[in-house]
Amino acid sequence: MMPAPTPTESDEERRPTAVLLVYTWDLLRSILVFFVAFAAFGGATDISGRTVELSLPLQILLALSSAALGAVLLLIGILLTRHAAWVRRAQITVLAMMIGIGLLSFLVVQGRDGFHRDQLLGPLLATLFLALLDLLALFAMTGRRIVAWYREPGPVPMYIGALVAFWAAVSAAYIVIALLG
Repeated sequence: MMPAPTPTESDEERRPTAVLLVYTWDLLRSILVFFVAFAAFGGATDISGRTVELSLPLQILLALSSAALGAVLLLIGILLTRHAAWVRRAQITVLAMMIGIGLLSFLVVQGRDGFHRDQLLGPLLATLFLALLDLLALFAMTGRRIVAWYREPGPVPMYIGALVAFWAAVSAAYIVIALLG
């Protein structure tokens, strides 16, 4: 059995800086998402200025959904420095979904009973800040040097797809429940 080849210094020198910045953002974002997973066990959520109690099964489901997103971000972040093309595709997909789901859930949850100015500024700024950083990371992943960096073909592993699908399904259900309820 031959030892795995080690990257040469020239490979490390040519690594795009944007990959390392997105890697750092993925790891920071995964830490933030794990805090959201723990916060799901608070027993209630704030929707348009009013507190809504959550059942234990719903708390567990929301926590598992956030944990799935955190795991995906952690896994993709760790694999970003590899040359596999699926890593870039998965990163772009997850970033785009986080932007869309984050903005949509903010609009639905805050707009359910009308936007209250006194309770809107903090969540709005936080949502826009995260969406902007995700958008910058998404833009960085489409750069010419980045596309050239991810040159090895291959499919996205099933476990990554399953975690993303679970997170997206629970997030969509939460948005629908907030919209209808």
